[in-house]
Amino acid sequence: MIQFRSVTKKYKNDNYALRNVNLDILSGEFVFIVGASGAGKSTLMKLLYNEERPTSGTVTIGGINIANLPNDKVPNLRRCMGIVFQDYKLLQNQTIYDNVAYVIRTLGISSKEINARVSGALKIVGLYDKMNATPSELSGGEQQRVGIARAIVNGPPLLIADEPTGNLDPKNSMEIMQILDQINQRGITVIVSTHDNAMVDYFRKRVITLDNGEVVRDIQAGTYE
Repeated sequence: MIQFRSVTKKYKNDNYALRNVNLDILSGEFVFIVGASGAGKSTLMKLLYNEERPTSGTVTIGGINIANLPNDKVPNLRRCMGIVFQDYKLLQNQTIYDNVAYVIRTLGISSKEINARVSGALKIVGLYDKMNATPSELSGGEQQRVGIARAIVNGPPLLIADEPTGNLDPKNSMEIMQILDQINQRGITVIVSTHDNAMVDYFRKRVITLDNGEVVRDIQAGTYE
């Protein structure tokens, strides 16, 4: 369960990114966060993985108010979620295998277990046969699939994807969204911020619309508009 209670985020010069946001997201849901540029989508996503903290209000994940989380506890929080970025954030001088393995090599698990997890994640995104390639050898869509594999390799209960198809053409965007949908069907909560109205309309998931930092629409099996 994720809860936002009276969450406001204000930057300098009284610039409000979010205003009095109240939300409940249940375990296992697939949720699209939509709205125009500057509506507050990225700020909301950053609050979830604690890159930003609210000016007021509480953000609760699994009963823990992460708005007041000590800095030394933030890495533990992020190990419980997978994060997918628009610009991939891959290590360009590392193989695809090493990019995915990177996030779990510090957990003290065996090489055999690492190999099993990485291989499993790459199979889910359809890149098992390219584990020895480097990012420069892959298309943009394939690089984003690596980002998804890296996000799920530790088996998190929550996946956060901030504009995951923002740099992709319609065909690759559809493939990425289908993978996220398949991951959701495994019981993982998926939250996607997006401008991609075609994908939102196609998948008919829960849609939360932000406008000027406020939630103006929240509908099940919704469309972009």
